[in-house]
Amino acid sequence: MQVSNQNSSLNVSWLESQITGEVLTDSYSLGMYATDASIYQILPLAVVLPRGEDDVIKSVNWARENKLSILPRGGGTSLAGQTVGRSIILDFSKYMNQTLEINQTEGWVRVQPGKVRDVLNDELAPMGLHFPVDPATSSRANIGGMVGNNSSGTKSIVYGKTVDHVIAAKVLLADGTILHLKNTNPETYGQIASRPSREGEIFSAFKQIIDRNQQLIKEKYPKVMRRVGGYNLDEFVYTDQWNLAKLITGSEGTLATTLEVTLNLEPLPRFKSVCIVHFDAVLDAVGAVTPILRYKPSAVEILDKIVVDLSRENLTTSRHCHFISGNPEAILIVEFYGESLADVMDRPTAMIKDLQHQGLGYAYPLFPQGPEYEDVWVVRKKGLGLMLGIKGKKKPLPFIEDAGIPTEHLKTYIDRTLQICKKHGTEVAMYAHVSVGVIHVRPILDLRQQTDIERLKAIAEDTFNLVMEYGGSWSGEHGDGLVRSAFNERFFGSELYRAFIEVKRLFDPDNLMNPGKIVEAQSIEENLRYGTEYRDQNINTTFRYKAEQSFQESVHMCTGVGECRKLIGGTMCPSFKATRDEEHSTRGRANALRMAMSGQLNGNGLASERLQETLSLCLSCKACKSECPSNVDMAKMKSDVMQIYFDQHGARLRDKMIKNAPAVARNLSGFLARTINTLQSTSLFRNGLEKIAGIDQRRSLPTYASEPFYRWFEKHNSFRGEKKVVLFADTYLNYHEPEVGKSALKLLNDCGYEVLLANVGCCQRPKISHGFLREALGDGKPVLERLASLMDQGLDIIVCEPSCASALNDDFPDLLEDETLAQKLKKQVMMIDIFLFREMEKGKLQVRFKSKSGALRVHGHCHQKAIYGTQAMKKSLLDPGTFSEIPSGCCGMAGSFGYEKEHYELSEKIGNEILFPAVSATPPGDSLAACGFSCRHQIHHFTGRKARHWVECVDVVPG
Repeated sequence: MQVSNQNSSLNVSWLESQITGEVLTDSYSLGMYATDASIYQILPLAVVLPRGEDDVIKSVNWARENKLSILPRGGGTSLAGQTVGRSIILDFSKYMNQTLEINQTEGWVRVQPGKVRDVLNDELAPMGLHFPVDPATSSRANIGGMVGNNSSGTKSIVYGKTVDHVIAAKVLLADGTILHLKNTNPETYGQIASRPSREGEIFSAFKQIIDRNQQLIKEKYPKVMRRVGGYNLDEFVYTDQWNLAKLITGSEGTLATTLEVTLNLEPLPRFKSVCIVHFDAVLDAVGAVTPILRYKPSAVEILDKIVVDLSRENLTTSRHCHFISGNPEAILIVEFYGESLADVMDRPTAMIKDLQHQGLGYAYPLFPQGPEYEDVWVVRKKGLGLMLGIKGKKKPLPFIEDAGIPTEHLKTYIDRTLQICKKHGTEVAMYAHVSVGVIHVRPILDLRQQTDIERLKAIAEDTFNLVMEYGGSWSGEHGDGLVRSAFNERFFGSELYRAFIEVKRLFDPDNLMNPGKIVEAQSIEENLRYGTEYRDQNINTTFRYKAEQSFQESVHMCTGVGECRKLIGGTMCPSFKATRDEEHSTRGRANALRMAMSGQLNGNGLASERLQETLSLCLSCKACKSECPSNVDMAKMKSDVMQIYFDQHGARLRDKMIKNAPAVARNLSGFLARTINTLQSTSLFRNGLEKIAGIDQRRSLPTYASEPFYRWFEKHNSFRGEKKVVLFADTYLNYHEPEVGKSALKLLNDCGYEVLLANVGCCQRPKISHGFLREALGDGKPVLERLASLMDQGLDIIVCEPSCASALNDDFPDLLEDETLAQKLKKQVMMIDIFLFREMEKGKLQVRFKSKSGALRVHGHCHQKAIYGTQAMKKSLLDPGTFSEIPSGCCGMAGSFGYEKEHYELSEKIGNEILFPAVSATPPGDSLAACGFSCRHQIHHFTGRKARHWVECVDVVPG
């Protein structure tokens, strides 16, 4: 499909003039909204980001007058394709994301549809309340989307689905009618139904539909907790208290646009625990569910061997996998809630004894709420993305994964489903909610191959028949969308399906609301993101993409699950957190790269100016490399795309200045330093630099050292010992802040190490991050050869600056053809804190560290957090309790990013999210540590506080 701007005839100028929000119509923006986390791709007509209710009303009215369909959208994490369509997309996530009212006494909250579930719960936690529906995507799932999808999640055995917590909704119909929907008794309902209005017409006709089909609804709807297929007509046949907000719930935007929703809240559980039951066979794990349920768990989740192994390999989740013993074929994560610690420990203890007696499982680690408990749920929540990010052309696809099966039939159903996939020559991966009969089975297919498209259809058909046989639900929690709606007539029967169509036409007679979902849908294989006509262009890159297999496959690792859109926790993605723009999420960039490299966008492919705009706010923080479940390394791909751009268009002066900054530092430090430092601090110099190169005049450039560290080292390095280590003299340590090198030397000497200095040249970080990859490779080889001569002696190379360490042991290994050298760099180059802690663990270092002044407050550099972590600094302390890490993401400087005039305000905004307030609140007597050179400058620039490298903040004490 050619995704050029096909909307030249679509005149949006009136709409742009009438609303205060944004209207996006360019091909790149539309391409980014053409997909979600499903297997589908459809180019929208336009995207509207409304600022408020008035914008929504005007947009819907404009769409209706122009006979254009409307698609409400939140986080765009749909696995069934609900949020893609040839429509006007209303994206509520950027602006309409406010909490409007909280009633703590009555336990409810009223929110706008763009509110993120985890952000809401973060606000509610101090009140002891939460919105308990807990999907795996809760860190970015919008409440409006959860309502539209009728989401559930891991705790549904206790809390049910979203529909069970919707109290009221304010919705807008395509004809402009606003409805206020809430619980009504029969008398009130009848009064509304008798009114001569659009509201009265809907209430009256809907009652007739229910009355006429009441018995059929009772017979045809599956008797399982997890059922979100079709419309929620079953909410109106077992009670006379009717609430049409429950009909809107699960309607996938096909009936109305939600403007506000009121939700029931639940008290936070007082005590929690989790037990991880290990199995040698998947079916044994499934068979253990029934006896486990007798102990009243709050959740029972299954992860198969594929997900377990991926969790152990992933940079982020591998740090949390300590609870996995041996090599299980599957694990069950069994969680317990209770009113006392004894309760949440006694029940699982009894369960373990029962399972052991029955010979079920081989390991049963049990943790009360705490760090280990949280580790387990990190791995579980990342499971979906990890699975989808399997490397290679074949991916585990969501199409049969959503079946909800009565638990007594679950083991047999899974066994037969696996046999179906085996019959069609297809491997599978699986995970999810065995407690309620929903195991997400993902067949692993490549939809660029016609044979696998045929397998997709055949497996879906065979599995659908199996679900019908066992009285299960075809849509258990992920909804109908484009992938399952076509089965609804067969699933519910023609008569009930006609009732669905009646409901759709009653609310939306002109079929403008998200058409093609739930009723009158396409077949499963239409509008695929990847089809037989999909072709990637040949691309010459400098990075080798050894792990990903190619640049193209690196791009394809993005599955659309949207972890990069989270707003709380982690570092990824700093520019999205600050802008809330899809374009500036890792997912948005990956979609742009995919479409550009496959010829689906106008322009110059990967060398286009517009693509550079899309990548311009990527801070190369590398957080996506670890925090994205698929380990999408956008920083690496951005560098290659910048090289491609420079090859066609040339580099700007500022880019050249940045790449040459290490050489300039080498030449200007020493006897010229004071003069240069004075000169560059003048307003005349700053103004000139801003005009010439776009370096913001409000910034103070780093000063140069009067005596480079290597010269000082030659005079003062007198310690000799049996243990030797190599200190890498990076540009910052050598020519800007030699005091870091001096402290590192003292620290290492005090630990008994003789230090050899590797004053061998720059790590090439500025060139790598700014797209001068061929130059980085050429200029870096002599540096690496000198390091190799030291590594060949068995010496470790330790680095103080995180970005230099990542250049040497993360980037260069993928630039080099020499795999032997690449492996040496990975294993023998490391951060100084990592080296020292490893030596402690090996018993080679009988010391600990203590803070020189007060508690040690740490801000981790992005590359440090993404690749190495900060735990070595904490664990090596004599008193780890004095260590606290600021829960900040990126500081906002990101090398040269924060110096660039067009990025200054954004740089400040990123820092102001968490870091700057936390720094300002740090007591003056405490130590403030930041290992990143640019982080220290950013902190000082905006807060006036001086942060120091970790090596400057600690002393050695006997261990």
